[in-house]
Formats: sequence, C-alpha cells, structure tokens
Amino acid sequence: MKDLIIIGAGPGGYELAVEAAKHGLSTVLIEEDQLGGTCLNHGCIPTKSFYHAASVLRDFQVAADYGITGSCALDFSATLSKKNRIVSELRNGIRFMVEKSGAEIIFGHGKLLSKNRVDVNGTVIEGKTIVLATGSSSARLPLPGFNLPNVITSKEILELDYVPKKLTVIGAGVTGIEFASIFSRFGSQVEVFEALEGILPVTDKEISKRLLSFLKASGIKFHLNAMISRVEDDNGLKLWYTEKGQENNASADVILVAVGRKPNLGNLGLDEVGILYDRRGIKVDANFKTNLDNVYAIGDVTGQMMLAHSATYSGYQVLKNLLGETERIDFSVLPSCVFTFPEVASVGLTEDEAAGTDFKINKAYFRANGKAATMGETDGFVKIISISGTVKGVHILGPHASDLISEAVALINKKTSAKEFKDFIHPHPTLSEIFSSALRD
Repeated sequence: MKDLIIIGAGPGGYELAVEAAKHGLSTVLIEEDQLGGTCLNHGCIPTKSFYHAASVLRDFQVAADYGITGSCALDFSATLSKKNRIVSELRNGIRFMVEKSGAEIIFGHGKLLSKNRVDVNGTVIEGKTIVLATGSSSARLPLPGFNLPNVITSKEILELDYVPKKLTVIGAGVTGIEFASIFSRFGSQVEVFEALEGILPVTDKEISKRLLSFLKASGIKFHLNAMISRVEDDNGLKLWYTEKGQENNASADVILVAVGRKPNLGNLGLDEVGILYDRRGIKVDANFKTNLDNVYAIGDVTGQMMLAHSATYSGYQVLKNLLGETERIDFSVLPSCVFTFPEVASVGLTEDEAAGTDFKINKAYFRANGKAATMGETDGFVKIISISGTVKGVHILGPHASDLISEAVALINKKTSAKEFKDFIHPHPTLSEIFSSALRD
C-alpha cells in the first residue's frame, strides 16, 4: 500500500508529489493528459508567453522615443513556436523533477473505488491517503450558436495559428481581459462583452475602473451590462446582445468565451464512495480534507481560489497535515495578478472589504516614480489599505505589478505596521520605491 495517491498532475498535484516523496512518503501521481495541468499546457504559461511577445512588440512601438529607429512586424508563427517550446521544456522539467524525487508517475484516468483504492487503466492501487487534484475546465454558455466553429475557449485560442482580424471576448474577468489585452497588441480589433457593470469583479473597484479607462484608451471596445442571446453564422460570426434595452449585433472572426471555469468532477467515483460535492466543487475543510478522513481535494476541483499558486499551497497544507505539523498557511493572504497593459496585482483586503472599519488609504502614482519615467510606463498607482496601523491590503496598477506584489505579501503575512513598512529602505531608482512614497503621502 502506498502512502499517498494523487489524482491530477497540475501545480497542486505535481508539487505535492515532489514534496511528499522528499519527506519519505511512497507517492503515486496519476495524470490522464499532460504533466503540468491547465496552468502549464493551456493557461498561465502559454498565456504569459503571448503576453511577453505583446510586451516586446509594445517596446518596439515606442522605441523611437528612445532614439531607436527601424521597423518591426509580428511573425505569429514564430510566436506560436516559441510558446510551444517553452511549454514542452517546462513539461519535461516537471517529469524530471517528479522522477528525481522518487515519486511514481502513471498516465491514465484515476477513479475512486473506495476511500483507499483507485482504479487506473484497469489496475487497482491502494493508498493510505488519496488527494484529488483534477483541476477545472472552461465553462461554456448554453446558448444557440455557441457550438459553431470559431466560438472557442481559452484553450483553443492558444492553439490558433493566426491573429483574428476581429476578436470578440465574452467575459471581462481575468482570462477575458488578459486575452483582450494581448490580441489587441497583436493587431486584432477587440470587443469585450460583460453582463456586469464593470470588469474584474473581485478586484478593488478603484483599480478595475482605472484599468478599464486605460484599456479603452488602447483601442479595446467594451459593452458592459450587456446580455448575450445567441451567435449566428452569417458569412462570419454574428453575436446578438441586448444593451441599454436595445438588441444589437456585432460581427467577429473569432469569439472567445471566457465566462469562468468549472471543476473537473466527472467519472471520479465521488458518488460511489460518498464524497460530498456540488456544482461549485468538492467540499473540504480548512485542511482540504473531504468528508472521508483519508481523502483530500486541492486546487480548482474544490471551486475555491482558482489560482495555480493556491493549488500548490493547498497541497503543501495537506502535506503539513499528513506529517503532523500544526502550522497553517494563511490563505487569506493570497495574491492575484492580471497580465494586462498595465498589470494589476492585489493581496489582502479591498476597500469595499475594509468598509465598516477604521481604515486608512495611502496612494502613490507611478508618474512620480523615477524608474517608471525612464521606462516610459507611468500609468497607474499603488494603493495601501491599513486598519489600526497594520497593512491589510495592497493593490497595484502599473508596470511589473506582478513582481512588486510579493513584497506586500511578505509584509502582510508578518502583520507589518504601516509605520514599519514606511521606514524600510528601498533602493533608488526602482519601482518598489512607490511603496514608501505612498506611505509618506
């Protein structure tokens, strides 16, 4: 009998397998598709490869401001090849890392037979502990015409071998906004449709409103409070929607459906063994344990905190529990990043969440930051939220926000006061000086 069986080799599953094996647990990692899960193969990594290509293109477009002249053009076939190479190399790296740790990899579909038994390819494996880490997949809209060719999800758009002339994006959450930003830079005419009144609904409202203005200024067209009814094939795609009480339509070459994700619950044997779940995901406690003592679930399949790093640290928390360690990872301090132009990054409380407390807000703008000025990226600001003198939330809209947020994560985890944070010495000239600038405002 194995110590640990993990079903699903995304960031949660493979990282847990490596760490568990390092701690001497006999571990089996089961994967029916590719190592790395959605994040590596169809999500975070290939998207960021495209994002970097768009960033490089942007640098060329403003090169004349720095006395650099010459023409440039996007060779999308080369962009696609680069993305595929990165994914392949990282996938091979994961396999090497897992095998080096001593964990065993089995390719096939894992299904629970009991709380200690899993079927894979007709073979039964027994384990003291089982972890379900099967991830999620793109949700679709059950509307007429959404099964037409070129009505696609985030997985298929990463496999396109051309840049659409007209790209319509349904959904203004993280996925939709990132692809809108990337393909707008690539040269697509982009229209975004969102049923809500704003974009990035879980982001601090001030940040999302300001980002919306930047995205509009870049040429992306938005339809907010818009209700989609159907798609028709009319010498191309035609999307019908209602906005301000008026039915309209918009043409598109490609329609990206980015309306969220759904947990992968199918054919796992959940009903047969009695694991509790609903359409949002598998039910777990604070240690990610299901209603069966020795069965855990981590990552997107729980429907909670659908982020790759959340899945990874959920796995680490499971391992702590298995090893008898009492320390808990604080998942209330969970950073999130949005790779747009400019970037967004957040951790901790938003202003709305801090409402009702004696909170204080400090801000500083990148236009006053020397490093940002030299980079030609002065859009955006940092917003620091403190309660009773302790930093509780940090929200960044601006250059390299995804890198800058890590400092805030560390300080909020350590319950740093705003006074202490203000006196931390930041090197000059750097983007990180914006934190002390905000707190000295």
